[in-house]
Amino acid sequence: MHDINAEQLFIVGVGRSGTTLLQSMFAAHPAVDYMPETSFLRRYVATRCLQRLYNTGGEDAVVTALHNDEFFARFRLDASSLVRQALEVGGALDAALYLQVVQVYLSEGRSWIGDKDPRLIEFLPLIAALFPQSKVINIIRDPRDILNSKKRAAWSRSGHVWKHIFANRVQLRMGRKCGKRFSGGNYHEVIYEELITSPQKVLLDLCQKVGLPFDEAMLSFGEAAKKLVFESELSWKKETFGPLLQENKEKWKDGLSPKEILLTESSCSEAMEIGKYCFDERRYKLCLFDRLWMLAGATVIKLATLPYMIYRNIKVMKACRRIC
Repeated sequence: MHDINAEQLFIVGVGRSGTTLLQSMFAAHPAVDYMPETSFLRRYVATRCLQRLYNTGGEDAVVTALHNDEFFARFRLDASSLVRQALEVGGALDAALYLQVVQVYLSEGRSWIGDKDPRLIEFLPLIAALFPQSKVINIIRDPRDILNSKKRAAWSRSGHVWKHIFANRVQLRMGRKCGKRFSGGNYHEVIYEELITSPQKVLLDLCQKVGLPFDEAMLSFGEAAKKLVFESELSWKKETFGPLLQENKEKWKDGLSPKEILLTESSCSEAMEIGKYCFDERRYKLCLFDRLWMLAGATVIKLATLPYMIYRNIKVMKACRRIC
């Protein structure tokens, strides 16, 4: 458990669900500071790899590792100074380092600090253990549009369709279950399609829920996005610069094959229900190969869901015990 003299807001969600857009909107708020996406909590705090590195190689080894981390470089902070300050604070080195970064990013006069990492949706107990009063927003999008987007984004297009559908299914289940259990009333959900269609209405509601006064600046998020999106991410995040693409939905109708649509709908039924998404009413005549592909995919995805959730839960709870 760690105290920070500011309200904390974490944004999570299945990859390509709109986390960067939502982050940019909150980052445009005059009372909010948002750190760049580095996955520091997930890659370092959850694994304590910097602490282990310090135990074997000392301070220099930790500083070198951070200097060589392209994601840590996004902070544009002096690793040597941060490590030194974290060691003076004591405790778990990885967590102490994160706290130092938060303090640096929290500008004078700002009362909120935010962090965004989509895959933290699998690590919500860790957030609650470190920062019990923090707010968490899970953004949910049509799973078919998520798959369509992942098939095109540079970082994910090489992944197998089954893998993407599995990730959507299991991450949403874990996020909703753990969010409600560990964060309680501080856990909130927002539907991507509602956000892009009625941004002011949705943001007003979200701000009220988390306890942040709404500001019109949140609707002009382009400049905030430019500070948070890096050159290596432009190919799949440039639309975040604005203007808001209110028609950025149902792209799956032209982008996915019939077998991909049907497998996504059957495997991600929870997302379909939450977002009140309509099932595809087009009647498809699948060939035998496509039917076998769907059957095999559905079987693998469903059989792997519970084991993965158990595995991830064990890992995360172990990390929570080490830190707290």
